[in-house]
Amino acid sequence: MFVIHLGSSGFPQGNAQIQRIRLTFKGLKLAGCNPLILNKHSIRKIGNTKRISRYQGIPFILLSALTSRPDNFISRNLNKFSGFLAELIFLIKKRKNIHTAIFYDSSFSQLLYYRVLSRLLGFKLIIHYVEFRSSIRRGRNLFTHLNDLAFDNYCYFLCDGIIVISEFLKKHTISKNKLLPIIKIPAICDFDEFDTEHKVKAENYIMYCGTIIYIEVIEFVLDLFIRLKESEMYGGRLLFVIGGDVKDVDFIKLESRINNSHYKDSILLQKNIPYQELILLYKKSELLIVPLRNTKQDIAGFHHKIGEYTASRRPIISTNIGELQYYFKTGFSAILAEEYSIESYMKKLSEILHSKETLAQIGEEGFKVGQKKLNYKNYAHELNQFINGIK
Repeated sequence: MFVIHLGSSGFPQGNAQIQRIRLTFKGLKLAGCNPLILNKHSIRKIGNTKRISRYQGIPFILLSALTSRPDNFISRNLNKFSGFLAELIFLIKKRKNIHTAIFYDSSFSQLLYYRVLSRLLGFKLIIHYVEFRSSIRRGRNLFTHLNDLAFDNYCYFLCDGIIVISEFLKKHTISKNKLLPIIKIPAICDFDEFDTEHKVKAENYIMYCGTIIYIEVIEFVLDLFIRLKESEMYGGRLLFVIGGDVKDVDFIKLESRINNSHYKDSILLQKNIPYQELILLYKKSELLIVPLRNTKQDIAGFHHKIGEYTASRRPIISTNIGELQYYFKTGFSAILAEEYSIESYMKKLSEILHSKETLAQIGEEGFKVGQKKLNYKNYAHELNQFINGIK
């Protein structure tokens, strides 16, 4: 019997969403399950030539007629339809071999569709709940906002169980449907992937890693760095590693701000780099920054990079809100500012930046927290038991 993934396509390479899917199913394989990833859409222009492949022991299937993303609008949408149809045929044919499906996507209509299929075909449906979607404002039109409201208010009645990422989402779920089976799995990471080149000497730079959709936070980091340079508090560099569409207007805006900065020679920008290269950059950094805003969006979520940051053994600076306050102790296992403001971050850094020994110690303590609380292996058997315990 298989535990399958339904929803977002793109496995095995991709953003934080795809990485969480990868680690969830990698954990299930470790626990003795038979995982299977279904990619109903082709989202890359250079597709995989094999329809059935394995990645880190996890089998995945490409279902659309074309394995690469067509440029033509009509061809692209016909290909999407072919993926939906092929997935439906696959689910019907293999219905006796499917134990559970784990849904990961933001589409309420898709969730409703899979709920109907799960009832008709006889498999359990569990959903990943990692964002309080109705709190997200940027890039949302009326239709998307209505979708988000529907998801946050009714997803609990369209599944057999739910995986939440934070205490906020756990409490919210219980308030909506206290009978729904629930398991909390925080931001997770594969710590084994960071074991290579374990002893890497730290270089003199602060690093931020994220996607261009967080342009507000990226600009906050840039403003903070400029203040650090102006106050002569920090003599190193700033490294941005940003993912996303390089033609995005915010990428152009960011590059313009960097090029017009008095400190442009101390600011580096890298885009969409391979994961192994990213790991090395983490481990070489002096400090890793992930500012959290005092918003429902940031309080309800759990930034995927936190797990990766801890695995690199480098110190983290963030804000003492949301999930971080449940895992880290400021000044001991992380550097946590009291609020999301330049002044608050400056105050915390002024207390600690001068001591490389203290920074290294905080990095090690953060690693211990991550190894214990954010390692995907630690949730593998618990998730397996959770799936099997749902009636």
